[in-house]
Amino acid sequence: MLRGFIQKIIRWDLSLNNWVVRHRGEGLRRLFQIVTHLGSGYIWICTYAVIFILGTSKVKSILFSIVLAELLGLLIIIVLRNLIRRERPTAHIVFLLPMPWQRNSFPSHHALRVSMLATIFGTAYPSWLPFLIFCSIVVSVSRVYLEMHYPFDVLAGSCIGFLCARLALLNF
Repeated sequence: MLRGFIQKIIRWDLSLNNWVVRHRGEGLRRLFQIVTHLGSGYIWICTYAVIFILGTSKVKSILFSIVLAELLGLLIIIVLRNLIRRERPTAHIVFLLPMPWQRNSFPSHHALRVSMLATIFGTAYPSWLPFLIFCSIVVSVSRVYLEMHYPFDVLAGSCIGFLCARLALLNF
């Protein structure tokens, strides 16, 4: 029964991914190539350093929850990617990915990060939450649109990011 359910999810996932690829436009692709970097680890590590150096005491206290959630999320991503080993939709393209686990697709680390950030910052600044959720969705959709992940990779990454954030916020 579980195997049949998983097969159904994979078929739905591939079907939705193929629909997105068939309906892509060049202008939106260019926009998503920029937007997708909002989930990049390199950008956020630098941002965390700036927050640590220049941030207010409130933002610095939030940073502890963010770093905790980041580390927990990274651990989960590495374990799941090494266990599941799902190839990216663009597995035929050679990427300059420094870590072997980054070659795998499930779950999406970008989606995890933006969901986690939206949850933590949205908890600290509730009036920002609609904007943060919108940004999280756009970055997550960009990962599918650019064929870096399948839809279920992004959905799973978002759920894991939310859970990591909620766990990290228990200490906040």
